[in-house]
Amino acid sequence: MARATKWTDEKIKALKPADGKREQRVLVDPGLYIYVRPSSKERDGYSRHWLYRAQVAGSRRWLSLGAFPEVTFADAKKEVADHSKTHEAAKKGEADHPVLAARFARKARKEEATVSDVFDEWVADKRLGSKRKGGAPVRERTITLLDDSYKADIKARIGDAKIAKLTPEALQTCIDAPRKRGAPGAAAHVYRTLRGLITFAIKRGHIDGADPMRGIENPRPYRPAPVNAANDAELVVLLNELNRSRLGLATKLAIEFQLLTGARPGEVREATWAEFNLSRALWTLPATDGRKSAREFRVHLSPQALEVLKQAKALGGTKPVYVFPGTKDEKTPMEKMAVARALARLTERTLDAGGRKLRPHDLRRTFRTMLSRIGVAPHVAELCLNHQEKETMRRVYDGHDYTAEMADAWDRAGAHLQAIRDGAAQVFSIASKRA
Repeated sequence: MARATKWTDEKIKALKPADGKREQRVLVDPGLYIYVRPSSKERDGYSRHWLYRAQVAGSRRWLSLGAFPEVTFADAKKEVADHSKTHEAAKKGEADHPVLAARFARKARKEEATVSDVFDEWVADKRLGSKRKGGAPVRERTITLLDDSYKADIKARIGDAKIAKLTPEALQTCIDAPRKRGAPGAAAHVYRTLRGLITFAIKRGHIDGADPMRGIENPRPYRPAPVNAANDAELVVLLNELNRSRLGLATKLAIEFQLLTGARPGEVREATWAEFNLSRALWTLPATDGRKSAREFRVHLSPQALEVLKQAKALGGTKPVYVFPGTKDEKTPMEKMAVARALARLTERTLDAGGRKLRPHDLRRTFRTMLSRIGVAPHVAELCLNHQEKETMRRVYDGHDYTAEMADAWDRAGAHLQAIRDGAAQVFSIASKRA
């Protein structure tokens, strides 16, 4: 009965197994069958797949040609004709049998890397070393940010997709997800994560062809916020309020030490006495993976910084480990949020007295801005922050280490901070001077 029917896409769409049968193969053209079976995913309860009947080494084999209606009747007939030509060529030894060729193709498709596969490969590569960091591994903090961004907005949407078949629309969906929930910052992180991942996939040959990220814009391009740094008058207010406050001595000293050295909040909080050579006025930050800069860095200690350390010596008992210990256990460092909470508690009073609201990292910005204010050369000031020289030609041709200039900058910063605290004239920039 099926052989006499003139089949069309409409008739195939309406085809169901004959009465009493759960599933059925129906011949619709020479060598071409439509396989109908129950499926809860389809609207009418049945799925339909094209099958091609072939002989391989004297045995009957079935070759899948895809699902209907994605593969139309005309498409299926054309593919059967192509397979027949290939079969004839295979008999002459000029090609693989179509069933074997299809098997190889299916295996190749199965082995194509998914987005999750390539993400894991990318992260592993970053741990081996980064070109941007001179071959050194990236920080685990960076890996954590990438992983958080991937798990939050990328993995569930496209993690199982073959990366070679990604479309711009699929990538844009991942970026739009945090935008829809009102998180533009997270959307920018997703964009940067995808941009890095796709670039890596192209370099490793997982994507052959057009860049699927081409034309997709960063929803929140990087625009540095105005620098939040205290001027001299605001610094005096902060130091006075800090002195009058009932904050713990370790917290007070940590804040002042950061203003004197420009070190990162975490570097000050985790500083150990083993890192200091007080007789040489030197603080050596070791090259550890946990810090933002994985290279050793030496900070010259001004007389004012040494005075802070002298006061800190009494905080850690007989055998102190950390310079600024925690309040509950002298063998552990200060709590991570201790300085942040302290500055927050001082905010209302400092604002009332004409000061500025500051956060822990703003103390580092204040130190850097102060160096410019007292005339320290910009490249020396950046080196005092342990920032890598941005000017390529200077890195290539200038072999001077600027140790003396940096020591002078730290000494000048300490002297300036002491002078304005003692009531000396303050330095104002014309643009920022208050009326």
